Amino acid sequence: MTDIHKNLGWILFSIVITIALIISWFISFGFVINLLFLLIGFAATYFIQTRTQDRAWKREYAVKIAEEIYGNLFKQMKNIIECLEKKYYIYWISFEAWRDIQESHRYYMVNENFRERLDNFYKRLERYTHDTVELGSEVRKIVIEETERVFGKKAREIPNLGISYTKGYSRIGTNRDLIECIISETHPRKTEPEASDIEFTLTITSIDNQTTPIHESKEFDEFWQSCLRRMKKSKIYRLVTEENPKMLARAKIVREEIVKAIGEPWKI
Repeated sequence: MTDIHKNLGWILFSIVITIALIISWFISFGFVINLLFLLIGFAATYFIQTRTQDRAWKREYAVKIAEEIYGNLFKQMKNIIECLEKKYYIYWISFEAWRDIQESHRYYMVNENFRERLDNFYKRLERYTHDTVELGSEVRKIVIEETERVFGKKAREIPNLGISYTKGYSRIGTNRDLIECIISETHPRKTEPEASDIEFTLTITSIDNQTTPIHESKEFDEFWQSCLRRMKKSKIYRLVTEENPKMLARAKIVREEIVKAIGEPWKI
């Protein structure tokens, strides 16, 4: 219907020209025929120029949208997918690029149907990320409680996990986030797969600010296994781990739609 309205003038002009040609055929006046052909040529030139200009404007506008909107969305979607693939349950996954667009006029530059899908994905990602934050808080509570139960130390904060290992001819010391290790179910021994002679120490800061280093021991293994068991019984843990593959699949679909939108200007 839109194309008909855009070309209505051309259609009416063509009808008039056709009628005039029929009349001129009956009249057989040469100058009328010449005039009609002149009008036809002018109309055809005007029509082609108008369509070409209209197409150029559409392409320019589409390129602007691709650069200002879809380019930024594509970059952030790559990061979102990477976080979901690596199961970074402890980190807040942001889709701020779309949030910023929602708050500006650029929001209405996006196709309405795709805009709605991006809104839904944003809301779902927000819920998922909120759940991962809640999971992190719950695991922190578990760690504090298990530290007191297993080691007899009432910790003021999350114990510091220090790791030392040999790599080549060097002795390297580093730290790892204990909460991240537990949530990802990555034992400290596995954090440096190419290293040898790995040792780790858990430094506990008690409520009286005294620090106690706990070296690798049977107590640590008990502590580790107990934290894992309690975490896996958690309702929020099951919710996050079940939602993760669904979010990943949805994120990949959204990324493909963004890629398709970026390529649209070159089809105009």
